[in-house]
Amino acid sequence: MNFLLKITVPFIFIIFLSCSAQEKNKKEVFKISYKAETRGSFIIIHFKDSSLVLKSTSADKSVVLSNAEVINIYNIVSKIKLSEIGALIAPSNERYKDAALTGSFIILKNDTSYTSSNFDHGNPPKELQELYNILQKYLK
Repeated sequence: MNFLLKITVPFIFIIFLSCSAQEKNKKEVFKISYKAETRGSFIIIHFKDSSLVLKSTSADKSVVLSNAEVINIYNIVSKIKLSEIGALIAPSNERYKDAALTGSFIILKNDTSYTSSNFDHGNPPKELQELYNILQKYLK
């Protein structure tokens, strides 16, 4: 009995720590917003908790994400240097001549809001490309 207790207690402790670490990671990022707009057209994507909502001039859609998908988004955001997203350089400038919607991200993490520089919808800076792609994938 004593041997079984010595094995079981550390095992339960490790599981508890693992779950609380995942919960802490999930609570770091509270909200992600993506907005793209131009004259007469707009696309807005909101991510919060496990909900992903799309609103646009042509469609509205809401998706409930699995725990694995939510963790995937948090992992992608954790790789981004949020304090630097406002200075990122867009790879193209089609939005200047209304050939593309003007897109940007706002990420709220631990009560601090980080706003990206503007970029052409569909062509974000490389540092934000993975986040943009995963949000688009989960909305399909």
